[in-house]
Amino acid sequence: MSFSSTIYGPLADRLDESSTQRQPLGTRLILPDGRVFRYCKNGGVALSIGRLVQEAVVTTGHDKDLAVAAAAAVGATAVTITNATTAIVANDYKEGDIFFNTAAGVGQICTIKSHPAEATGTGSCVITMEDEAALKVALTTASKAGLRKNIFDDVVVAPTTATGVPIGVCPNAVTINYFFWLQTWGPAAVLTNGTVLRGKTVIPGATTDGSVDVYPLNSVDASGQQPVVGTVMTVGATGEHSLVFLTLAP
Repeated sequence: MSFSSTIYGPLADRLDESSTQRQPLGTRLILPDGRVFRYCKNGGVALSIGRLVQEAVVTTGHDKDLAVAAAAAVGATAVTITNATTAIVANDYKEGDIFFNTAAGVGQICTIKSHPAEATGTGSCVITMEDEAALKVALTTASKAGLRKNIFDDVVVAPTTATGVPIGVCPNAVTINYFFWLQTWGPAAVLTNGTVLRGKTVIPGATTDGSVDVYPLNSVDASGQQPVVGTVMTVGATGEHSLVFLTLAP
């Protein structure tokens, strides 16, 4: 497999989109001016320019505590898990991760190469890992696992109530299910909600999907800590776009 890497390209590359995958998800694109982008696949809704984007919503029942159905030795590149409640689509977790959250092998995280469908929601499913991600600690049937999509796969506009990690801003409109470059670092025009301040940090918007809000004092609001999207360079009115220096992924 070709793992994510860094490539350098001209300014025009940031606007490329395609119906077929051309790079490993997460590949890093650096432009001549230092702006950074990551290669993503859009989900099932078209994305608008300047909108904050987050990872795909985690599937209920797949995120942790999936039973390991059979012991697996050190060096194994396949693990059989028993599904719980929600069907698994074939290769939905390809380029994502399987990690082990309790008992033997706890703390390991392995990159997924492929897996079949599990349509019943309660059957077994063999997760095949990349050779370089073979088990370093053996598993037993007491081990528990979680599945996670690649953070850059099937991304969605960031909702006002977060359902995942914010990862970047769209530099252009993106077609449903297309592959594209998502900006993660450097100056970007971002949809603004409320009154932001030059030189102050912004967080995901609380009342408008895909927007940013001014950052509360001490990095805390009524619901707890919030992720920092970046620092305001030029202030735009609410409903317009502000220039923000993104600091999500250098």
